[in-house]
Amino acid sequence: MHNGLELESRKRIYEYLTANPGVHLRRIGQALGMSTGMLSYHLGVLEREELVKSEAARHRRRYFLAQAYRPEQRLVVALLRERVPRRVLIELATHGERTFADLLAATGVTKSTLSYHLAKVVASGVVVRGRLDRESVFALRDGAGVTNLILGCAASIPDEALGRFVSIWPRLQALRERQAAAALAVAPPT
Repeated sequence: MHNGLELESRKRIYEYLTANPGVHLRRIGQALGMSTGMLSYHLGVLEREELVKSEAARHRRRYFLAQAYRPEQRLVVALLRERVPRRVLIELATHGERTFADLLAATGVTKSTLSYHLAKVVASGVVVRGRLDRESVFALRDGAGVTNLILGCAASIPDEALGRFVSIWPRLQALRERQAAAALAVAPPT
């Protein structure tokens, strides 16, 4: 057995992070019924043993299995753990490019709240901002990668919008494939 997992409490933390990547200290403690001090100690041991990796995400430290995600994937998973960025990522994964007004309607938050979160996801590099006439248009930098992470983390993030995305994704993907095939069939030979 690996050196850091000899104690039952560390095994429980490791198993929890396997199922719930990107959670913060308090959430782990609540789920496992551990005090913050005890949990901090065991997470420190797991980090020193290179079984767990933590990253600061604004005012919280999020924890992941060390070998499970690349840095850019950890960034997306951390964003998926926040309600408004999660809704933005789901909307962009579902529809592709969206305007500020589209995202405002989809998220149901105020303009200032959406502006704050859009600035955050654009600064992270996960979302890119473009212009269409006089409007800002937003899109995922790596749509397939973000979609795979959304689908992979869906079980550990209770959210109605996420559940809808997971249920419609196979149909949406099939529709996109049919549209791409139809576009190829219509395109004149070069």
